[in-house]
Amino acid sequence: MKPIEIIDIDVSYGAKKILEAITFHADTGEILGIIGPNGSGKTTLLKAMSRVVARDSGEIRLDNRDLDTLGYRELARQVAVVPQDISIGFDYAVRDVVMMGRHPYIGRLASETLRDVEICDRAMHLANVAHLAGMSIHSISGGERQRVLIARALAQEPKILLLDEATSNLDVSHQVDILNIIKELAGKITVVSVFHDLNLAAYYCDRLLLLKDRRVYATGTPEEVLTYENIREIFQMEALVRPHPLTGKPYILPVYAHQSRVGTNRRVHVVCGGGTGSDILHLLYAASFTVTCGVLNVLDTDYGTAMRLGLSCIAEPPFHGITPGSLSDLRKCLDSADAIIVTAMPIGRGNLDNLQVLLDYPKKPILLYSGNSNSRMEDYTGGEADAVLTELESRGALRIEGGEELLAGLPQGYSDQR
Repeated sequence: MKPIEIIDIDVSYGAKKILEAITFHADTGEILGIIGPNGSGKTTLLKAMSRVVARDSGEIRLDNRDLDTLGYRELARQVAVVPQDISIGFDYAVRDVVMMGRHPYIGRLASETLRDVEICDRAMHLANVAHLAGMSIHSISGGERQRVLIARALAQEPKILLLDEATSNLDVSHQVDILNIIKELAGKITVVSVFHDLNLAAYYCDRLLLLKDRRVYATGTPEEVLTYENIREIFQMEALVRPHPLTGKPYILPVYAHQSRVGTNRRVHVVCGGGTGSDILHLLYAASFTVTCGVLNVLDTDYGTAMRLGLSCIAEPPFHGITPGSLSDLRKCLDSADAIIVTAMPIGRGNLDNLQVLLDYPKKPILLYSGNSNSRMEDYTGGEADAVLTELESRGALRIEGGEELLAGLPQGYSDQR
């Protein structure tokens, strides 16, 4: 049994359709993130799940019960909401605000019991606000107020916790503090949260629901949803998507070209391999250069990047050297290129021709790109590759370390000064 299921719901504000044919579920104890561009219906979806707004059609089921059959007190025992807006109108003490979470359990004329007090104390401890219990809600920081609202939600003892971008107005340290609290609840309650920050969503969520134009565009693990193609399609931006070196979760890094069309009408050929060219291919593509690359093995990460971007790439099968046909195609690319970029790739006998052919182009601008890590090419040719690089530098090839320096060093076409 799923703790919450949304089945083909539509929601409208007046004549305007906000959500259409939305279907998904949340598993017991998981953190499900809702992401999407502004106006895609994220907040409205949470409001429908907490019955703040009515749906036009479809079903929302809690533990296989129709949401509409629950009374308000019973609903509040099942579902707690932490809003994005952390303003509280009256000057209550922190403990009193947290105790509000017990209202679904306390009779209209009754007072809180010892158990209510114990539950509030435990909630304040979990949210790390117990030391603030006697302070005015207006005298504490925004991050502390947000933790108080989480404590109030936990005091409801809900099965489902809904978060509406509950950390978006906070600084990074407070965001991480609060999300760590939520993470510690995993397995005990089901969390459905709207996220603005894709990297936070990737790290903290078990699954993601991606909305676009009122509908579900994709759902699955962060690795399945936060792909280069999805980010480009939904958010209309170029980004690098890489596994985080510590967590293994997807990490999204927007590609910032300082002038979005700086490379218009300019051609660049990239000599790369072993994954050393992927970031550069993204950067050049975003800056509107016409990019070619190769010769590459079809199993190379750089080849996969070129295919995703739709770039022209010269390729050979695995464990196959550079054939005369590919070398001829490479020369054609070099002939038409306004500049050549060589990354700090591993060089062996199989791809040495990629370097040696550059000696035939003494007048072409050549940039030797080492990346921000300032790494150097790995030479497995007994020194022949290093000798070619030394010769290229003696002829004027420039060593470049970062993306901004790379773009500045390339010949530029159209310039947009907006």
